[in-house]
Amino acid sequence: MKSEEFIREVDEELQREQLAKLWHRYGGLVVGLAVLVVVGTAAKVGWDHWRQQAMAEEALRFHAAEQALTAKPAEAAEQFAALAAQGDTGYAALARLKEAQARITLKDQVAAKKALEELATSGTGDAVLRDLGTLLAASHELDTADPGDLARRLEPLAQDDAPWRYRARELLALLAIRTGDLDRARKLLEPLSREVGVPQTQQRRAQELLDAIGGATQQASS
Repeated sequence: MKSEEFIREVDEELQREQLAKLWHRYGGLVVGLAVLVVVGTAAKVGWDHWRQQAMAEEALRFHAAEQALTAKPAEAAEQFAALAAQGDTGYAALARLKEAQARITLKDQVAAKKALEELATSGTGDAVLRDLGTLLAASHELDTADPGDLARRLEPLAQDDAPWRYRARELLALLAIRTGDLDRARKLLEPLSREVGVPQTQQRRAQELLDAIGGATQQASS
């Protein structure tokens, strides 16, 4: 029995020595990793807190600008512009869109178009809002900009999976009418006048445009 206890004690001592050697060799690394985990966790908590605080502050600024939009559109436009330039928590894109709205209220079409273009090319925020900026900017220059350039900007927005596809197709139809390509205009307008999912007001506009250019393709060719 004593020999077994002696062997067990020797084994335990060897294990402790082995652990001591391993700790001496890797202990610093283990401590370093533990510190990194703690620091990383603290940084994550701090970052989340900062994001929540920043979002709350930007929400208050956005609300204040909206309150001023009706009575003081010029002041609201500047507030929205500042938030769009400085914000980074998701309000920036929406603020740029609201800035354009305020500029339109002030009848400053040039500044409104600039705000929409900045939204479209910002590379930040919600892609749906960026696409909306592109769409609205194109609609503001539908009668003046180069048709080829407008078509290149609108075509991606008219794809089947694009959220603004119906409005983009309507603008492309108007662009086709502007350039005299009535066949293309009809091909775009016919589905818009009857397709499920197209808002009724837009269906009516599409039908009115079709009537104005001679009706649908079959009617025009007969």
